[in-house]
Amino acid sequence: MRSISHTRRNLLLSLLFCVGLALASPSSAQQAAEVDTAEADTSDAYESKSYPLLAFPRLAWTALVYPIGQFTIHSEKTHLSARILDLFTNASRTFGVFPQVKLGGETGTGGGVRVFHSNIAGKGKQFEGFFVYAGGRGQTGEALYTDPSLSGSRFYWKTGVEYLRTHNRNASINGALHEDLSRLLQVERLDASTAVGWRLHAGALESYRRNVYVEGRVGYGRRNFRQRFGPPGPLTDTGSTPQARRLVGLGQKIALYRFGGRIACDSRDYQKPVRTLSHPLNYRLPGRVVTYADGLYHHFRDIFYPERGGLLQAEADYVTGAEDARFFRVTAEAQWFATLFFRNRILALRSRLEKVHRVGGGIIPYPDLVTLGGSQQLRGYRRSSFRGEGAWLLSAEYRYPIWDTWNAFLFWDEGQVFDRYGEIGWGAFRASWGGGVTLRTETGFLGKLQIGRSAVEKALVGFTLEQEF
Repeated sequence: MRSISHTRRNLLLSLLFCVGLALASPSSAQQAAEVDTAEADTSDAYESKSYPLLAFPRLAWTALVYPIGQFTIHSEKTHLSARILDLFTNASRTFGVFPQVKLGGETGTGGGVRVFHSNIAGKGKQFEGFFVYAGGRGQTGEALYTDPSLSGSRFYWKTGVEYLRTHNRNASINGALHEDLSRLLQVERLDASTAVGWRLHAGALESYRRNVYVEGRVGYGRRNFRQRFGPPGPLTDTGSTPQARRLVGLGQKIALYRFGGRIACDSRDYQKPVRTLSHPLNYRLPGRVVTYADGLYHHFRDIFYPERGGLLQAEADYVTGAEDARFFRVTAEAQWFATLFFRNRILALRSRLEKVHRVGGGIIPYPDLVTLGGSQQLRGYRRSSFRGEGAWLLSAEYRYPIWDTWNAFLFWDEGQVFDRYGEIGWGAFRASWGGGVTLRTETGFLGKLQIGRSAVEKALVGFTLEQEF
């Protein structure tokens, strides 16, 4: 009897336990339904959507940068740049002859040659020059000889010449008038100068230190300013000030003599020397060059992509010559650079004020007035779209790297021209904006492709081999 009752008690407890589990737990069918429901809800809630329109900017940028990146990788693996240099330079790379191409501009499209020598007679003297012929009267050229250290001192000497002869058919000095045949103004211009200067730091570490420059110069110039078509008369475009519209010097050949100087304080991209580095010297950091001297590591100043520091510069020239030409030119400029958000993301600011003053009732020839427009100043307007006795330029750029030493940039320029300082006003500024890509090496500038937009140009595309800022 005890065993039967014991068995019944165990059976009853087992039944009660099973009933409790059944009441406390959902059925397997209910679980499956909930799982299926949960999976269906999850799929509906987190399904990724595709928006081709929103993805277009990224795809367009990839399509632009990817071929450039692949070409760069190929050129690095095959040493393409070195092989090209071998075609045009000597074994030591101190002398070279390159083809030179010019697209458009005041001379029109043409070709020529560029020559350089960085160690003349093994004494460190330097020469660089180029000449471009564009057919007809379209010619331009420059030559510059430099002695970077007179007798091993901190003094330097340089002498140079610039020549420009504009094209017969499209030589509008004022870009705003390029479609008006009666305003195709031509000029033959020659400028030769020699300068002696002093800087605070010279020698092997000059490019690694911030510096101060003081320079004096003398020069000679010649202007042959004439009008190809139409009767002579004043200009009427809004880009020219009242003094510019007078076309002073038209039909005259004027010889000019120049005396002036320059002072500059340059701390662009300067870093204080350090005793230790975060990486060994055999570890290559793109865009960074470091040298070891006097127990310290010195960083090369990349003035074409500065991340810090700035430039303060002032210039003045007194000019006198034939046909009662007599004027005084002054220029003041400030540049400032700072890193934003991340390393190599740069904010660059620039302000430049230039003014020519007539002296004693003298004249200022039209080609010597101050201009805005082109690839360097007030981008988004054609070359020399604005002209007057003075100009004030404000520029801001945001620069960021896209491939080793290459960088993209966005810019905003504001500028105005005037004859008297009292005419300067905030409402007189003209704006332009745009962006582009800069091609550089670790120590030099190669070229810049940029697109500008303004009130008169929807998309002004240009390529330049120069960089003022």
